[in-house]
Amino acid sequence: MPPVILGIVCSLVLGGVALWITVAIGTVANVTAGALPSIAVRAPVTLYIMVGFLPTAIYYLFFWTRDHHATIVRRFALDIAPIAFPRSAANWAGAFGTITMYFSFLHVAEDPFLLFAPLRWPVEFAFPLVGLVIMGWFNFRFTFLLIWLALAISRTSRQIEAFSLLDPSLVKPYAQQGVRSSLLAVMSLSISANLWLDPESPAAGTIVSIVTLSLAAAVALFLPTWGIHRRIKMLKGEELTLIRGAIESRRAPASRSADDAHQLRADLALERRLDDVSEWPFDAGSYGRVVLYIMLGLGSWVGAALVERLLESLGP
Repeated sequence: MPPVILGIVCSLVLGGVALWITVAIGTVANVTAGALPSIAVRAPVTLYIMVGFLPTAIYYLFFWTRDHHATIVRRFALDIAPIAFPRSAANWAGAFGTITMYFSFLHVAEDPFLLFAPLRWPVEFAFPLVGLVIMGWFNFRFTFLLIWLALAISRTSRQIEAFSLLDPSLVKPYAQQGVRSSLLAVMSLSISANLWLDPESPAAGTIVSIVTLSLAAAVALFLPTWGIHRRIKMLKGEELTLIRGAIESRRAPASRSADDAHQLRADLALERRLDDVSEWPFDAGSYGRVVLYIMLGLGSWVGAALVERLLESLGP
């Protein structure tokens, strides 16, 4: 089974099981009766959906990064070892996330002291707590890898020598890395937004969602491309300086000949082409896809609001 299908199936199964448990322990009944807020249902279901989604996101993040890294090494003939999964550092990040999420439960638990007495945990306490700590493990690993792999891709630009600025396909792997990373970052935030968005404040929720998703998408998009951006900017400046110097020398009337006039036209055309070269490795399609991801990410906010209305309609 392809990883993306497996991830979808796992998310649906875990989310369905979480919903069934909330029904079985009476959480849904309490929410529809007005005794509990809707977050009591949305949070555990979201947690377990994230538990199914995040391992898939980590797999694709590393898989895509490995392929883009290998393409860059091959295209520019770089002497760089293949990118390796930083297992030890990722595990430390996951452990930190587990501990952080475990003790963050102190702020929402009715009886925080139960955290230190696991043998006394009732189902309604253990069920969301287990989901939270598992999500913390995967979420912190995913966030660490997103940054670590982006920096690893960005650093490859340091070993690239002069290359043709007029061939955008050379730097396309950098753009692909940024766009795909932004997709995973937006998806992760879109799903987890149900943990903290308040459907009772639609205006504030929409603004927070747009700002949060936009910032996450921008960081994921530009971080792996920052190194090649600086390289393109430097090479562009150097080549424009050279070509403009040649243009000025050929414009001198005393030395102008028919050949000089012909070369001057060619130099002017080259200057215009170089001046039009983007200093980032993206085209309009790349930016368009990221904007689409953000717009689709707002669906999580719409989904949370629909769940809220559904639970209200089931109430007395």
